[in-house]
Amino acid sequence: MFNLMANCCNWLKRWREPARKVTLVMVGLDNAGKTATVRGIQGESPLDVAPTVGFSKVDLKQGKFEVTIFDLGGGKRIRGIWKNYYSESYGVVFVVDSSDVQRIQETRDTMAEVLRHPRIAGKPVLVLANKQDQDGALAEADIIETLSLEKIVNENKCLCQIEPCSAVLGYGKKVDKSIKNGLNWLLNNIAKDYEAISERVQRDTAEQKAQEEQDKKERAERVRRIREERDRQEREEAEREGRTLKEDELDDANMSNPFQPINNVVTEFEDKLIQEQEMQRQREEGQQNSVQEQTAFQDEEEEEEEDDEESERQTPESTESGAVDQTKKKTRKLRLKRKHRVDPLRVEEAAAKNPTPTPLPARAV
Repeated sequence: MFNLMANCCNWLKRWREPARKVTLVMVGLDNAGKTATVRGIQGESPLDVAPTVGFSKVDLKQGKFEVTIFDLGGGKRIRGIWKNYYSESYGVVFVVDSSDVQRIQETRDTMAEVLRHPRIAGKPVLVLANKQDQDGALAEADIIETLSLEKIVNENKCLCQIEPCSAVLGYGKKVDKSIKNGLNWLLNNIAKDYEAISERVQRDTAEQKAQEEQDKKERAERVRRIREERDRQEREEAEREGRTLKEDELDDANMSNPFQPINNVVTEFEDKLIQEQEMQRQREEGQQNSVQEQTAFQDEEEEEEEDDEESERQTPESTESGAVDQTKKKTRKLRLKRKHRVDPLRVEEAAAKNPTPTPLPARAV
């Protein structure tokens, strides 16, 4: 009866415990099946998976754990970024391609390098011997022997579990049982020493951030020294050539910060918008004034054309007065019409329409 009460109390205590957040890193050579494994655990189809460039992050719920898995690319050029994720990891999932016998030595060297890292050593490790469904895949015992797995984990004091599996045979509830069992084993061992691992993760993360800040300052200092040396060489070269060195740009120290507060950016944008609206209004007023001037100018032209037509409709009896008007027409000034075009006066046509009257016969005296 007492044992039953104790078990009930323990179960109730575990049930009331908040979900524990755990971060895992999944590493291995390229084409080992890391992404397919993660997608199968997540409940997605592991078929037709593209190679991972960089990393991918997956969040999922496993029992009382909120698990975050960093699926890191396995190419040679990208393995250098793995160490950036070691500090916040509670455990490691190392995926092995059991059918790729030619690269088994490369797999061994990579695994030894990972487990030897000071931020990984001592943490639990799950080894998934993937692609067991393919011909020629190594068995569990052969993989342990070929990878020298016992020696590597003992040297780095890592708890280790190996699970032969095939990630492409199922996903979700039908995921390979070996993958599910291996993940449960890893999370249970993390839970046994969760407080100690959490303290280590926090300490390693703080140290890594401090180291990154230090590296950033050192890089900035190196850049500053290089620029100073380059400026000194340019000044010396200018002095030897007897020319004055023109500084087109200010030094970085005197440059304004390009990252301004969002309020300043919004205010600047509003002021610019107001200026554009004012300019648009002035342009519209100028267009209206030009339209009015054009209308007035056209009215004047129409009046002049009407006067010309009236003068052309003169009768023969008014030929004497027409001669005087014709002389005025010949001396009329040129006018600037639309489109800045000057129409020449057609003197010949005007003379043809209004011929000079024949002189009267002289009277006899």
